Amino acid sequence: MTEQFQGAFRILSGGAKALWGRLLRDGALVATGRVEQVAGEAAFACGRARARLASR
Repeated sequence: MTEQFQGAFRILSGGAKALWGRLLRDGALVATGRVEQVAGEAAFACGRARARLASR
């Protein structure tokens, strides 16, 4: 459950960083935000998989 919460938070914060990067025309900030989003998606998926395995 904690991994899912952290993953969702990273997805949201990464999206915010990417948005600010686009507004400021800062390519590095956009890239950093996108990487954080992808890491959050991976953490979220990992948390879901662990939850499924634990429920068996």
